[in-house]
Amino acid sequence: MGTTAPKPLPTTAKAENPKESEEPETLLLIWMWPFGIGFGLGPCSTAYNIHGCRLTADRGLYNQAHGVMFHHRDISGDISNMPQDPRPAFQKWIWWNMESPSNSNPIGPLNNLFNLTSNYRRDSDIPAPYGWLAEATEEQKKYTIPKKDKLVCWIVSNYSPSFKRVQYYNELAKHVEVSAYGRQFNNRVSDAEYSNVMSSCKFYLSFENSVHKDYMTEKLYNPLALGTVPVVLGPSRENYEQFIPSNAFIHVEDFPSAKEMADYLKHLDENEDLYMQYFSWRKQFVSMRISYGLENACRICDHIRRNKEYKVVKNLNGWYWGG
Repeated sequence: MGTTAPKPLPTTAKAENPKESEEPETLLLIWMWPFGIGFGLGPCSTAYNIHGCRLTADRGLYNQAHGVMFHHRDISGDISNMPQDPRPAFQKWIWWNMESPSNSNPIGPLNNLFNLTSNYRRDSDIPAPYGWLAEATEEQKKYTIPKKDKLVCWIVSNYSPSFKRVQYYNELAKHVEVSAYGRQFNNRVSDAEYSNVMSSCKFYLSFENSVHKDYMTEKLYNPLALGTVPVVLGPSRENYEQFIPSNAFIHVEDFPSAKEMADYLKHLDENEDLYMQYFSWRKQFVSMRISYGLENACRICDHIRRNKEYKVVKNLNGWYWGG
């Protein structure tokens, strides 16, 4: 994400359902836009059927806010850009971070500062996964797998020879043709082209930029949604299977070498029945992806509305960075 200043946005978003006025609203203050990029504060009731919440970016409402949401990557190392006024006794501070530990540095003063965490990890107070599988409707169960004209694809924006995923790709590409996209390959994919490119591939290299517990991003959920089999490089197979069925993906650790995995992908390419078994999960489920920003904020507001007990995160740095 970039750091361009956000366009002017409404500072508050009020609920529209008349029933919500029957009890006090829960007010959530977004203290800082993630990476400096604002998002619209539409009513949570309209978008997510969450009632009784009001979102605001108006710091003048600090003393009234039931919760204050802080984006980790935008907190200064000396925490000087966090509130300096005393915290109201009823107010909860929420630590929000969707980046992996490898891509976000610990900040010493944050221990004992927050009441709640919101993160992709399952043991976060307010889990915010990049995606999930939901029960499919009867209409969604009729899904047809898109036509394929490429075997293996990879779309990458952050390319570094030191990355494990780049090293694996370089070895894999010796044994099977990989259609690679991105600046590194002088073959960029626009947002408008992304879905068509992804769905045209039999397999997609869902390689995470770092390996951490529960860190499974849109790189996994996008191909699942678009009818492509993800080949994953990330946490263990066991960890993936806590989120998606075992036959919905291929893990690089299933094979002793990249060559043997390449041979398996080519074998599936030649056997349609075996390949189609990787879509059997679609008879029951559909891949969902979170709307980064507004959905996170609405779910955080809903949580603090429903859970008013006292809590403090004593050792945030130890929990997240293991130190």
